Amino acid sequence: MKKHPVWLVLSVIIILIMALVSCKQTTTTTEGTGTTVKGQIIQRVTETPPVIPPSVETPKYGGTFVYARETDIQGFDEAFTQHFLADTLHSTNEELLSHDWTRGPAGTAEFDYQLPGINRLDIKAGTLAESWEIPERGRMIFHIRQGVSFQNKPPVNGRELVADDVVYSLNRLMTEPRSYIKAGYPAMCAATTVTATGKYKVEIKTSEAEFGNMTSLLPDFANIIPHEVIETYGDMRDWKNACGTGPFILSDFVAGSAVTLTRNSNYWRTDPVGPGKGNKLPYLDSCKMLIIPDMSARYAALRTAKVDWCGVTWDEAANLRKNYPTLKWAKFIHDTVYVIYMRTDKADSPLSNLKVRQALTMGVDYTTLKDVFYGGDAQIMCWPVVQSKEYAGAYVPLEQYPQEVQDLYKYQPEKARALLAEAGYPSLKLTIVCYNTPTQVDVLSQVKAFWEKIGVDLTIDAKDYAVWTAAMTRRSYDQMLYSYTSGIGTFWKMINYNGTSQFNGSYVNDPKVLEAYTEMQKYAGIDEKKMDEIHRNILPYVLSQCWVITRTTPYTYYFWQPWVKNYYGQTANGYYDYYTAHNYAWIDLELRKQMIGK
Repeated sequence: MKKHPVWLVLSVIIILIMALVSCKQTTTTTEGTGTTVKGQIIQRVTETPPVIPPSVETPKYGGTFVYARETDIQGFDEAFTQHFLADTLHSTNEELLSHDWTRGPAGTAEFDYQLPGINRLDIKAGTLAESWEIPERGRMIFHIRQGVSFQNKPPVNGRELVADDVVYSLNRLMTEPRSYIKAGYPAMCAATTVTATGKYKVEIKTSEAEFGNMTSLLPDFANIIPHEVIETYGDMRDWKNACGTGPFILSDFVAGSAVTLTRNSNYWRTDPVGPGKGNKLPYLDSCKMLIIPDMSARYAALRTAKVDWCGVTWDEAANLRKNYPTLKWAKFIHDTVYVIYMRTDKADSPLSNLKVRQALTMGVDYTTLKDVFYGGDAQIMCWPVVQSKEYAGAYVPLEQYPQEVQDLYKYQPEKARALLAEAGYPSLKLTIVCYNTPTQVDVLSQVKAFWEKIGVDLTIDAKDYAVWTAAMTRRSYDQMLYSYTSGIGTFWKMINYNGTSQFNGSYVNDPKVLEAYTEMQKYAGIDEKKMDEIHRNILPYVLSQCWVITRTTPYTYYFWQPWVKNYYGQTANGYYDYYTAHNYAWIDLELRKQMIGK
C-alpha cells in the first residue's frame, strides 16, 4: 500500500550489527545502560521521550520551516497519486475533517497523533465541514464552513468554497479509475451518492455494508479541490496547477531537489488553543522540503542546523541524544509493521497445521532480536496493531495475554522441535519471498539461523522490487512472504487477517474472526470504543493461531531544532496527512540567532 523508506535506510546499520553479532565472544556484563546478552553487547540509551508540555510562549510570525526527506514528491493530484504520497497536497488543500488539535499535545494531551494511520471519528474536528451528523447508519450530513476561500490564483481567483466543490471532489475520486479510493473500494464507490442539499450542506448516502468504509475514506482521506482547475488544465498533476483552501501555496518545485510552500495570507483558520489562541494561521512565512536521498547527508544537515526536522533511525538517535542534547525528539513504532505471512489456505501445506505455525513462532528468539539486532530499542508485540494513545482500547500488551499466548513468544527451540515432530515434520524445508535489499535479507537471515536449530531449512528468495511488489499485491507466492501490514486505522476491518486484500497475506478465513468482524461493523462510524472492545476480546484467539510470524520492530524517531515551537513530534494532522507539522508550528527566530548566529 505504501513505501516505508525507514526500512530502506537501515540496511548499512544492520549489516554492521550483523557482523558484530556473528563474532565469537564471551558473555559479558556491563553496568549502566548497556544490554547484556550472550555474544555482543550493544550499548544503547533507550530513553523514554521527554514530555513536551503545551507551549506557554507567545507565538511569533515569520521564518521558514525546513524538512529533510529521503524521497522525492510522488505527485500532486490524489486522483492519480495515492493520498499518502501526495505530500504537498496536505498543505495546499484540506479535507472535511482532521484531527482535533485541541485534544493533542498542544491542548489536553489526550492524544499524541504520532501514527499516520490514526482515523477515528470520535477524535476528529471539523475542517472544511464545521460540523457533521449521522442521522442513521448509511447517511452522513456535513455542514460546510462558510467564509472559506480558495487560494487567490487563476483560474479560481480566491472564490468562496461551497457545497458543490465537496460534491465535485468526492465524486471525482470515486469515479476516476486511477484514484486509490475508486480502485481500492469499488463497492463503496458504487453504493455511495454525494449530494449538495444546500449551498453549505452536503449529504452522503451509502449502503449499511459500506458505511464503515465511507466514514473512514471520504471525511478525512479526500481533499477538496476547485472544479475550475480540472476544467482548465485537465488535472492537478502539474505542481503549478495546485490550488486549494490550505494554509500554504505551492510556489516552487524542483524534482529531486526541493519543494517550497509559501504562506496563504487568506487562510481561514485561527489557532484554537494555547497562548496563540485566536491568532490567524499559519505562523510561518514558508516551509521547504529538501530532498536528500543519502542518509548521512540528512543527518549532517540536521546536526549543522541546515534543516529543522529530520526522521532518524534508532541507531543514529542514540548518537544525536548524546552529542546534540539541545535537539528535541520523539519516538514511536510505525503503525505499518513487517511480518512473515504464511499460506494457510493450502490443505497439503505444512503451514496449514497450527502446530507447525506455533513451532515456527516459538523458534524465533524475539528477545535477542530486540536486544542485539536493535540494541533494545524495539518492541516485540506489534501485530495486528501497535500501541498508541488513540487505540489503547484495541491493543493488548504481550504481558496481559493468557500465559499460553505469552509462551508462544518465548524462545523455546526444544518445544518447537517437539511440536514439529508431533505434526509429522521432524525436518522441514520452507521458502520465503522478500525484496532484494539488505534490510529485508538480513532480518530473514537471522530468522533462518534460529529456525535451523529446530530443523527448519529456510530458503530466502530475494526478488527485485517489481516482482516482490507483484507477489505482495496479488498474494502470489507458494509458502511465505515478508511484507508490511495495513495501518492501525483499519483495525476494525481486520484486513490483516480477514478478507481478500494484500494485507491478509496468510489467506486467513476463520469463522471466529468473521463473527467478530460482523459484530464490529455494526458500530463502524457510530461507537469507536465498542469496536475497540470487540477487537481487544478477539486478540488472544488471533495470536494463538500464529497466522503470521511477527517481527521485533525498531522505533522510528523524529528530531527537530529547539527553535521550532508548537510542534510535539506529530506525524500527521489527519489520516496519512504527512508533512503537516508546519500548519501550527512557529519559529523562534531570536533563539535561532542566539544559538547559531543567523
